[in-house]
Amino acid sequence: MQTKTKQEEAILKEIRDLPEILQEKIFKTIHFLRSEIIENRSSDENATTEFLSVCGTWKDSRTIEKQIDEIYSSRKSTKRSEKLF
Repeated sequence: MQTKTKQEEAILKEIRDLPEILQEKIFKTIHFLRSEIIENRSSDENATTEFLSVCGTWKDSRTIEKQIDEIYSSRKSTKRSEKLF
C-alpha cells in the first residue's frame, strides 16, 4: 500500500503489530474524530451562516412606545411569590 505522507506511514507502522481488536478500536476512534469533530466544525459554521442569512431587522408598524405598552399589558400579575415568604 502506497502512503501519502510520513505521518501516515508512521501511523501504519505503529498499529500494524497491534491485535485486531485494538486496531478496530483505533479505527472507530479515528472515524469518530473525523465524523463528529472535524466535519461537524464546518457544518456548525455553515448552520450559523445559514441562520444569520435569514435574520433581518425587526419590522413593525407600531411605535416603540406602543410595542412596550403591549408587552407590559400582556403580562399577568401573580401572587405565587407571596407564598414563599
